[in-house]
Amino acid sequence: MSCGLARQELYAPRSGPIDIAQWSSTVPPQAIRVATSDQIALSGYFWPGAPGDKDIFVFFHGRGAHHGVAAKYAQYLRGRGDAVLVASYRGFGGNPGSPDRAGIERDAAAFIQTAHKLAGEDARVWLLGHSLGAAVAIDAAAGRHDIAGVITIGAFATLSAAAPWYARPFVPERWNNIDELKRIHAPLLIVQGDKDRVIPGDSGTRLAAATQGPVAYISMTGETHKPPMQTLGPWLSAAIATMNKGQAEPLPELPASWTVVRQTS
Repeated sequence: MSCGLARQELYAPRSGPIDIAQWSSTVPPQAIRVATSDQIALSGYFWPGAPGDKDIFVFFHGRGAHHGVAAKYAQYLRGRGDAVLVASYRGFGGNPGSPDRAGIERDAAAFIQTAHKLAGEDARVWLLGHSLGAAVAIDAAAGRHDIAGVITIGAFATLSAAAPWYARPFVPERWNNIDELKRIHAPLLIVQGDKDRVIPGDSGTRLAAATQGPVAYISMTGETHKPPMQTLGPWLSAAIATMNKGQAEPLPELPASWTVVRQTS
């Protein structure tokens, strides 16, 4: 299998134009354009925050999705007045280019830079990623000191471990969240569904054990790889009030049947 074909299989970019009305059921977001360091123009979406609110979420979507799907999830983060920026990657959702790890890293950096500009001085930038997007968020935060915290949903420990055994020799990009977490000292919130069959069941435990800074690992009983954002989004908006203090506890009251697996400050 060629590297180009392997990458297409890995990222499975959903292409074609996006009608945001099909994906957003709340207040429609603003369409924005972001330029990367290698001059790729990317589309994204933005919901402004309440006046004076310095918190801004940057949402990174997963494999086989695009920024329309991400907006469908991210719209539920808006309830407490926080700004929300929906990121996208080259080759997805009508964006030019083809995805690879180096390119996606540039894409993430461009959206983080945009988030700081949008939120202004003293911005508190929160990186939130689902599935592959969790790896993008972790990778983007590693080594930076301008990130308030990282939130992962349905994250794998390593991409090779999440791939079927027969595909592992052909995985062209080595996303290793365990290694990257060693370079993150901002608070980390790990959220996993206990019925998630897309990633290995020990992923959350491995991620929490590898974290150097404050961490909370939340298990959502009965939930799969698809996040229940109508419930999770408002809870995350409340949770960053604790994380703003550089801690991972105490967190807001959990929805019924969700549990704290691990929590350290």
